[in-house]
Parts: sequence; C-alpha cells; structure tokens
Amino acid sequence: MRLRRIGVLSLASLVTGSLLNFLPATEAGAISFDTDPSTGLAKTVTKDSCPTLTETPRYFEVFWNTDDMESRGYLDAKNNSPWSFANRIAQIICGAKARSHIYIGMYFVRAIGTSERPESDSEVIWKAMEYVHKYRKVSIGMVMDKGSITPASAKKLIRKRLKGIASLYWCSKGCFNTNTYNGLTNPTNPTWDEDLQKYLTISDVSINHEKFMVMTNTRWEKDGKTHPLVYSSSGQFARSQFRGYTQEASVIYDDKQMAKLFTDRYMNMKTCATSASKCRAGKFSATAYKKDTLVKQRGIWVDSVYKHPTDAGRGTTVSFSPQPQKASEFYIQQFGNVDCSVDNKIRVAMYRLTDSRAVQFVRQMVRLKRAGCDVQVLLSQQGGAQTISKEVARLFKKANMTSRIRCTALPTHTKLVLITPADSSAGRVLFGTSNMTTWGLRYSEEHTITIDSRKATGQYAEDIKRVVAQYEAGWNELSLGSKVCK
Repeated sequence: MRLRRIGVLSLASLVTGSLLNFLPATEAGAISFDTDPSTGLAKTVTKDSCPTLTETPRYFEVFWNTDDMESRGYLDAKNNSPWSFANRIAQIICGAKARSHIYIGMYFVRAIGTSERPESDSEVIWKAMEYVHKYRKVSIGMVMDKGSITPASAKKLIRKRLKGIASLYWCSKGCFNTNTYNGLTNPTNPTWDEDLQKYLTISDVSINHEKFMVMTNTRWEKDGKTHPLVYSSSGQFARSQFRGYTQEASVIYDDKQMAKLFTDRYMNMKTCATSASKCRAGKFSATAYKKDTLVKQRGIWVDSVYKHPTDAGRGTTVSFSPQPQKASEFYIQQFGNVDCSVDNKIRVAMYRLTDSRAVQFVRQMVRLKRAGCDVQVLLSQQGGAQTISKEVARLFKKANMTSRIRCTALPTHTKLVLITPADSSAGRVLFGTSNMTTWGLRYSEEHTITIDSRKATGQYAEDIKRVVAQYEAGWNELSLGSKVCK
C-alpha cells in the first residue's frame, strides 16, 4: 500500500488543531466490480442498466471507502456525484437473481435529501433495488429503527423514494425490546461517555443497530443452483456514513446456513416491527431460530447461543446481540483465549468503547502485552457522540498503553478485530456492527461474524487467508496519522 495525500477539500473547517496530511486508502481487492475504463471507478446504475460483478465473487470479500476519500477528499461536501463505495454496493444488488428476495436490516438510511445536498450515494443503491425489482421481480424488504435517528421528515422521504420498490418496517427502540419507553431517567444531563446503565432505561439504549443484507439467490453462476449472499458493513446507506467515516463492507458468498440465519433474523425483526403483541408473546415467523436460540430476559429477546456455526468447512460463525445478561462479554472472551506463542499479533479498529467496557478491555490488553502479544488498537475520537471519554484515556495512560491504543486521525466507524501470527494471515478476523459497549452487546440488535482460516478447509481456508491480509492492510492504513487518545 502507498501513502497518499489527503485532498484539502473543507478539511480545515472540519478538523480543528493540526491538519491531517495523510489518508488511509486500500484497493478493492479480489472482488471484480464492473469499472469504467476511462476513470477506473465502479460503474453506476442507470434506469436502463444494472452493472454487476464481472466474475463470481470468492467465498469471502471485503472493500473499503478509503480510496474514495483519497481521490475526493474528506466529506467532499461540494461534489454530489456518487462515491465508488456506493456504486460497489449497488453492483452487488444488481447480482440478484430473478424472483429472489433481498432482506435488509439497517439502523437508518437516507433518501432524496435536498437540492444542495442530495443523497446521491444512497440513490445509486435505490436505483439498483428499483431495477432488480422492476425487471427481475425481486422482492425487497427493509427493517429500520424508528427512533430519533430518523425523524418524521426523513421517513417521509424514504417512503416516497422506495414506494413500490421495497416493503419498509420500523422497530421501536430496538426490535427485540418489548419494554415500554418512559424517556430518559436523567433527562436534563444524560452522560453518554459513562456507563449508560446508571442513567438510562433499557428502552433508552435499545436500538436496531444492524447493517446487513441477505440476497437469497444470485445470478453469477449459471448452474441452476441457489447461491445466496450476505453483506455485512459498518456503515448505513447514507451519504454522511460513506463520506464522514472510514467504513468497510464484507461479503460472504454461497454460505447457505449464514443466509438462513440472517433471513431468520430479518423475519423475526419484522415480526416485532409489525406486531408488538406477537413480539411480546414470542410468536416469530422463523420458528426454528426462535425455538433454538431466543429467550426473553428483562423484557428483551436475547440470543442464548454464543456462536452460530454456518456451512461445514467454512470456519465461520455469527454471534447476535442482544446477548444474555450473564453471558461473557463477547470481545473480552475472544481476547481471553489467545495464545500469544501462536497468535501474537492483535489488531483492533473500533468506533466506540465505553467506560464500563474499558476496564475489562485494558486489563486484557495489558495481559496480552505481558504474554508477548503485539497489541495495537485504533479507536475513533471524532464523530457522533464522544467516543473516547477522559476516563477511558486515563485508563490507557495508567496502564502504560497510550502507545498501543491510539485514536485515528479521521473518524472511523469500523468494528474490526484481527488475531493472527506475526508473519502469517492464517488466523481469524471479527467484523460486524457491534462496538465494545454495554448497550451494543446487551440491548441492541447487532451481529459479529468470525472467520477463522484454521477452522476452514480447502478453498475456504485460502480465501480467508487472502481476506485477512486485506483487512490487515486496511487496518495499517487506518493507523496512519493516529495519535494518543485525549
């Protein structure tokens, strides 16, 4: 990877203090998007064409939006043409087979926007959905969160743009939370950088924070068999997400059990979005998923299974939140079983870490460092609610970890953990939607996918090694310009 200079577009007005001179960037990797030869960028969808991948995707793929930032500049506020990152997502949708289904779980999306600030990035995704729905009779559904993140004006624009294209559903304060919303328990001064359990009710912190898409069948292989796809990302379908944060998007191809798990997930979220009484009674449509895994605790349907295995030989599992109240903290458990004599390189890139999780996290990082692991952590200090509190920074300093736990130069929204040997990509990577927070792991709808090359066989293992190297290359570039968290 090469070090590239960031465009200066509006950066000085967006980031106070010293200017950031460098931007992380990574190539799209093995996934073969249909590109415009004159620009080298992914082709966009039009009303008459729906470009898609030029080759069948490998079993695991990843791509980032950092090359857009490299060429366009951070936020790129004055250029309304869609980013390549959005075009790539649209090209994946254009791979949907006739009469298949697309199921989307999303915290929020944005549509139309204003003439000065159109939602041109998400618009190409809507065009792709419109195309496959109109010309291939693809059925599309989307479950979102209807909290304050999507005001009435935004819902109106979403309904207007997707009318006749997709069925839209909104969950109230999280899909699987059946508690009554009573408002903030500390309404005059909610403290977001402390443990929220001290100040907020369950319904204050529960949200549908998912970012996944299931395509039940795709058209790249012409063998007459079913080849599903699961898309997982750190970012929502929105201009602000694509241009304001570094994001990754991961593709898991032809994993039938993975597709079923996320399809069941969508159906159960839809049940809660459309019928509060059925949700409270546990009358979910995906009966096998409900019977085997969902139990109600504190008025929340939690997933009692720590990891769901997917198709045999793939070395892949998926974990869903909300998790049981007494379950071991997911990320801490992952770090707890690391053997530093084997897997001595740990890389983390995470948007948010709360005080209640920071103590456990720092203890694990100190333990791993003492055991001989090379631990490097990136957190985002900018963007949205404050992501690094003074208390978290103090813990880092007290543990003498400030050189190993740093904050990115630009806001990053990834949720990425890499655990590998020092000189090999034969390891595991965790990615998905959940931050290291109490509400993300205990209250909200989230997912974390784990792929492990040493638990995979044949081509699955080779594809994991390749994509682990791509994740690590992305992490390395996100680290450029990182500083001590303040």
